Amino acid sequence: MIDNYTRLLEVTVEIEDKAASDAAVTKLILHLKSAGRMKMLPAIVRELQKVAARRHALRPRVEVAHKKEEGEALRAAAASGIVVRYASVNPSLIFGWRARGDDMLVDRSAKQALLRIYQKSIA
Repeated sequence: MIDNYTRLLEVTVEIEDKAASDAAVTKLILHLKSAGRMKMLPAIVRELQKVAARRHALRPRVEVAHKKEEGEALRAAAASGIVVRYASVNPSLIFGWRARGDDMLVDRSAKQALLRIYQKSIA
């Protein structure tokens, strides 16, 4: 039951009509009240939070080592098919940038090469 209600609310959000989304939430709450199932509401909210976290983790993103590399990284990522509005600074990258999206990773950073050198030197 909770999954069905969660999917219903997801569909209304994807329509991107705030009035329709608000009406769906209101109708759902009225339905839960009339059916005596208001205890399900916190579980529905938790499921929606899980869905939102999953979507956030899977969204396309570009990470740069330094803010000054943002423009170049965004252009190169767009040429690779990963289009985002802005890049986030990732201090664990030493140099360059990394882009993720649509099951694709484009890594133009020095981090991976330095890790390989380190692993070879201690082996």
